[in-house]
Amino acid sequence: MSISPATRTDYARPYRPLAIKLFNALGGPGAPRGFVADRLLTAAQKKTGLTEISDAPLMEPLSRLCTALNTEARLSPFGKIVQRERLMGLLVNRLRLDDLMRRHPEILEQPDPDVLLIAGLARTGTTLLQRSLAADPNARSLPSWEALNPAPMPSEGRGEDHLRKRRGRNATRAMAWLAPDFQTVHPVAYDAPEEDILLLDLTMMSQTAEAVTYVPSYSAWLETQDHTPAYEYLRNVLKTLLWLKPGTHWVLKSPHHAEQLRAVFDVFPKATIIQTHRDPLKTMASCASLMAHAQGLSCDRPDPMAIARHWMRKSILMAGNASSARASNPGRKVVDIYYQDLISNPGASISKIYEAHGSPLTETGLKAAIAAAEAPRSKPEKHHAYALSDFGLTGDQIRSAFADHMTRFNITDEEPI
Repeated sequence: MSISPATRTDYARPYRPLAIKLFNALGGPGAPRGFVADRLLTAAQKKTGLTEISDAPLMEPLSRLCTALNTEARLSPFGKIVQRERLMGLLVNRLRLDDLMRRHPEILEQPDPDVLLIAGLARTGTTLLQRSLAADPNARSLPSWEALNPAPMPSEGRGEDHLRKRRGRNATRAMAWLAPDFQTVHPVAYDAPEEDILLLDLTMMSQTAEAVTYVPSYSAWLETQDHTPAYEYLRNVLKTLLWLKPGTHWVLKSPHHAEQLRAVFDVFPKATIIQTHRDPLKTMASCASLMAHAQGLSCDRPDPMAIARHWMRKSILMAGNASSARASNPGRKVVDIYYQDLISNPGASISKIYEAHGSPLTETGLKAAIAAAEAPRSKPEKHHAYALSDFGLTGDQIRSAFADHMTRFNITDEEPI
């Protein structure tokens, strides 16, 4: 029996297509020398012809992120282009969304959206659960193409999305060419549900930047900030997207929500929160590998040990913040879902969520959700290879660090140390 090749584990030497190798070797003609917040905003305003920005967070976090990108991220010439395009895309979408909300005040007059929000740590089954819940025909989720371009293009009318879908398909193809292993580590389809953290990116206050680049000073600053205004803007964007395409309730998902669960409770008081759990011995190396592959797109020499230390600390912080927020809000609707239960009996897990949510789940919706959870997966061309030793981590270290978390939520060991 043949064995599928594995994803690369030489994280300090990321894969590069030949054209990108040559571009970087030539010094990256046309790549930005650095990042300046005011200049990026001016360029986005010129591109869109729009100037007004809402009072949601933007310039201070953007300025701090630019400083970290310039001084810490060690971006390759091509990586500088990738990050410039990412920031420009966010600013362009922010200008267009703010303009749409101003021109249509009825958007923000809508009731607050009904939300199912998945807030588990990375690699605990959040994507599988999200795609299962989103299979309910009544649910509203955020497909990847819409996450990349939530604001309609100037030539698209209300309810039109053909240009954005085309861009989403092209972006997926480009990613597969630039970083073929990433599609194995974190499969992305242009029309499949994506993390709504990409909407929080519009405020420049999310974990995305620290996932795709090494920016510890920005991350440290972000951890000290009140994220309520960012979540208030997220609520406004969700209303806008419902105005463009209705749905009965949102299915949202991001590990970022675990870190900021207190803000989630404040802004979405009626939301049903789903916290997913899995043995951290099964998740931490996978998480570190995911982040190393992501940072390898923009940095020629990512440091896997530093990445692992950062996300180990971050995961412990996220788990602690979520527990603290739950203890301070005992009356909120929170459901604990365990990875092994979701795999062995998805129908029971999904029914448990809807029961807590207090809304009926139709037989059609339940069947669709179970089918999505149990859908046979095609055999991947590669398997995701990773090991604790790749990142200087040990089983004892992880068990000790997460001992309180595992005890609090009765998380069982999936494998011995």
